[in-house]
Amino acid sequence: MNRVFGKKKKAGPAPSLDDASSGLGGRVGEMDAKIASLENELRVFKDKIKKATSTAAKNTLQKRAMEVLKRKRMYEGQRDMLAGQQFNI
Repeated sequence: MNRVFGKKKKAGPAPSLDDASSGLGGRVGEMDAKIASLENELRVFKDKIKKATSTAAKNTLQKRAMEVLKRKRMYEGQRDMLAGQQFNI
């Protein structure tokens, strides 16, 4: 029977456990790279805060550093969650 909006697509083969595990491992690696870049960014902010003379400049740098630190913590949580999923597979 012809359908109004076409025919069903043929489903491809389901991914194996090894494929799924390697995919999650790749994502964990990407998260590690993002975390490393944020650590470098935090190190730069730390140096700038030490060199800053005015309190206003220090406050703005501290706010930026806190935002970067929050992003880093978020990525670490996601990485831990993905590592747990990979362990379960």
